[in-house]
Amino acid sequence: MFHVGIDDTDSLDGGCTTWVASRVIEALLSDYDLIGAPRLVRLNPNVPWKTRGNGAVALTFGRGVGERQQVGALPEGPVMAHAEAEPAELDVDELFERVFSVIREEAKPSAQPGLVVSEVRPPEGLYWQGVRGIVGQVELREALEGTANASLNGGRGLAGAACALSWSPCNAGVVERCSWELLGYRNRRRWGSPRDISAESVAAVAEIEGTFGCRDPDGSPAMVPHSPCPVMWGLRGLRPESLVAGFGALGPERPERWLLWQTNQATDDHYGVELPVGSKASVRLAGTVASFPQSRRGGHRFFTFTFDGSELECAAFEPSGDFRQVVDQLVPGDALEVCGSLEASVLKLEKLHVVALAPRERKAPNPFCPKCSARTHSAGKNAGYRCRPCGIKLPAPVPEEVVPTIAPGWYDPPASARRHLVRPAKLMEAELAEQCGSLWCGDELTEEVQMPVGSLGSVP
Repeated sequence: MFHVGIDDTDSLDGGCTTWVASRVIEALLSDYDLIGAPRLVRLNPNVPWKTRGNGAVALTFGRGVGERQQVGALPEGPVMAHAEAEPAELDVDELFERVFSVIREEAKPSAQPGLVVSEVRPPEGLYWQGVRGIVGQVELREALEGTANASLNGGRGLAGAACALSWSPCNAGVVERCSWELLGYRNRRRWGSPRDISAESVAAVAEIEGTFGCRDPDGSPAMVPHSPCPVMWGLRGLRPESLVAGFGALGPERPERWLLWQTNQATDDHYGVELPVGSKASVRLAGTVASFPQSRRGGHRFFTFTFDGSELECAAFEPSGDFRQVVDQLVPGDALEVCGSLEASVLKLEKLHVVALAPRERKAPNPFCPKCSARTHSAGKNAGYRCRPCGIKLPAPVPEEVVPTIAPGWYDPPASARRHLVRPAKLMEAELAEQCGSLWCGDELTEEVQMPVGSLGSVP
């Protein structure tokens, strides 16, 4: 069997690499079997040359044996994937050329696509370099040895394609970190037009157990993109069978095709635990609040954070919405974990964990004069209070304790302002490995999931 990695076929004004992958599947399924679920792998969200989600894809083709499960549907019929592949002589040159012809046809003119086809996956260390840093040319050359690969327009996507192949959600055959996304795609003639997906239908799928990122707290859909790309919506969750069984509630516009992707989204894989040299990286740090938050022009919030003897400015920017109100309630001494991307010595917050709260207090009211009952006035800094009519002096009262308006726990921005790799706050308390479920881990079936074929319905 052959592993196929593809990256960088889209641009800021349209396109989608997962759509191109659906066309590759469409082109090959008459002669090859899909082995395992398609994989959508998000890489370092801070690289300056990324398009939107910095996502690459990985597919595996061969001669399938054993159980089959539905992982999608094309206009011609369902997309089925085998759990395992049998040894077979395959023509890598023929497969490679057919895939590359689809990429040449579907890639945006300004994109820099990369294609990697290999019988074995590159070492997983390449994935970690790609999701937390930058893959260098030496590392890339080593990863591409023994593979068939090609690129267009400079081929920056080669690194992403190789990284996608190197990602594994498993450790010793056990799924440790993954989530699932069911992507619905529009008919080509409707690309660029407004999507007809009701808020009520989004609310319905948001109630499916294990789904996340469907809508914002105000009820507005977060799973429906606004760009002119082929994607109609992306339904994310922890269990694949729930997504397949429930996406029929979305509408009234119906997808022309759909694919179920196993992904590294919502895993926090992009976070390191130490400050890197330079910037353009993401970190998760433990420390304390060192200054009261300040609101600056544009509605952004900033506060100073100390950790391991160092100091850093943290920021919650205006698009994070009500998340800024959480930041407003912090006081010096609060123990936090902060997660975000580092740029120009500022940590752009993606979420935070309130570990412990420092005592809150406020200045007590000026005391009353015990002789005439008049309200006293300050006698000066650290000099207590004085009654002007009587001249009586009184010590300053003990500050009053204030009940915190925030509780320990995880807090994050609304789904529409959250990066793909960030694990939502509502999932942080549960073990992702216990919840995500899996159709396949590597090339072995780890959990049997019955998935209905279903109908695509008509496209208006």
